[in-house]
Amino acid sequence: MRVLRRRLYAIAASWLFIVVFFVMPVTFGTWIFVVPAVAFGAAAVATTLQARSPTGPDAETLAPGALEAATRRDPVEVHGTWTSGSAAGGRAAQKGLLRVADRRISFTTDAGDVAFDAPVGKVRLAAVPGFWRPQLDLDVGGATHTIRFFALWDLGATIVGPVVAGEWCDQLRALGAR
Repeated sequence: MRVLRRRLYAIAASWLFIVVFFVMPVTFGTWIFVVPAVAFGAAAVATTLQARSPTGPDAETLAPGALEAATRRDPVEVHGTWTSGSAAGGRAAQKGLLRVADRRISFTTDAGDVAFDAPVGKVRLAAVPGFWRPQLDLDVGGATHTIRFFALWDLGATIVGPVVAGEWCDQLRALGAR
């Protein structure tokens, strides 16, 4: 419910921003704002559609106690984009599935490669998600892995992302992540 409320706020604020700072100057004859207005308008439409999608990140928000209850038969799986820090070779971002089952966390790319697979107790939470970092940062085996649940163009990610990633952070900490 918190995610839904914040998402609605983010969408409304995005559209208000577009109207006030781009559409109004264009309407009054300042055509230099047309390109940014179109770009932000397209991002706002995409953000609105993604927020309403049953397969979007908003729909995959964790329920309270979800990670603790995750088993091999009934794992918690969410879509995300994975990148690794320089310790793991600094690979390019790849889409895939973040999975928790039986107190193990793993990320499998869409190509079938396992980016990491470790017991939750061996994982260190590298940073707390926030407005400027709406993502999950994990240290696994000496390498920093970043999981983004929202696309970079998502205008509401800075508002909704900390709630979604923060819930992951809290539940992983409760399972024994440091």
